[in-house]
Amino acid sequence: MKHGLTYLLLLMLVIACKPTVPSQYIQPDDMEDLLFDYHLASAMAKTGHTSEQTDFNRVKYFNAVLKKHGVTEAEFDSSLVYYYSHVDRFKEIYAEVNKRMIQETKALGASVGDLNRYSQYSSTGDTANIWKFTSEALLMPRPTMNRFDFTLKADTSFYLGDSFMLQFMSDFLWQSGSKDVIVCVVTKYEGDSIIQTMNHANVSGLSQIRIPANRERKLKEMTGFIYLSNSGDDVDARRLMFISQIQLIRFHNKQLPSPSNETIQRDSLKADSLQRSHHPGGPMPDSARRGNISDLRSQPLPAPSRAPLHRVAPGPGVPKK
Repeated sequence: MKHGLTYLLLLMLVIACKPTVPSQYIQPDDMEDLLFDYHLASAMAKTGHTSEQTDFNRVKYFNAVLKKHGVTEAEFDSSLVYYYSHVDRFKEIYAEVNKRMIQETKALGASVGDLNRYSQYSSTGDTANIWKFTSEALLMPRPTMNRFDFTLKADTSFYLGDSFMLQFMSDFLWQSGSKDVIVCVVTKYEGDSIIQTMNHANVSGLSQIRIPANRERKLKEMTGFIYLSNSGDDVDARRLMFISQIQLIRFHNKQLPSPSNETIQRDSLKADSLQRSHHPGGPMPDSARRGNISDLRSQPLPAPSRAPLHRVAPGPGVPKK
């Protein structure tokens, strides 16, 4: 009972210490509902229309959403300015909006698409989601807030001939101007060989960038970024990009041997070549055999055969032939 009361007091203290949103701004729960309706309206605005009609409908639907929630455009813009300076809180709001959008999509019977097709994969296996970082990011076309970077070091789970695919979902809150989002992945291989893969993403929904396989060199490091440009337009316009469900899918090439099998085959050929070159037509001395086994201790050994061979020294009373 005493421990339960202590825990309750600590919980109340944490809640009390969490800064609240000033009353003149839209509160987090209300902002979540407003943004959810906004993205639903944006999806409706571009359904079956040309780009000019879509822009007109977007303004009309946006004003309808503000009227539904009893908020003026000036109040909405000032609240956005506040949340721009509290990005972590804004990310939490958008994360909840994204969850509700996914649930709404499933409820309407829409296809889960290519993104969720890889959600079932773990970090191991021939096809694996190896993304280890935050899966959400909020970008705005402002310095220090317009770029999301990542770096991934290769380990023993990466094989020669692996290919990759970076994919994510994006939602835009965009008042005016063109969207220009650059997605870039730089892969560095043994021998300092570098390959850069780049793509553009400028619409809400699924974005993908594929990194082709390198069949000659092993991967050492992968770096990349997602960059939101202001395109030289008015920086005071209402613009942001929310990225969610980031995944980096690795595909093993089953036609190429894994590193362990390749090492075993190479060491086996090396030992066999040594035996033939120094002792043609006869067995290899025991000292050379022991030395070769010592070299292979750090390497995986093949499974023993059903009838292993044993060397038995002749005992006393056994004549030597």
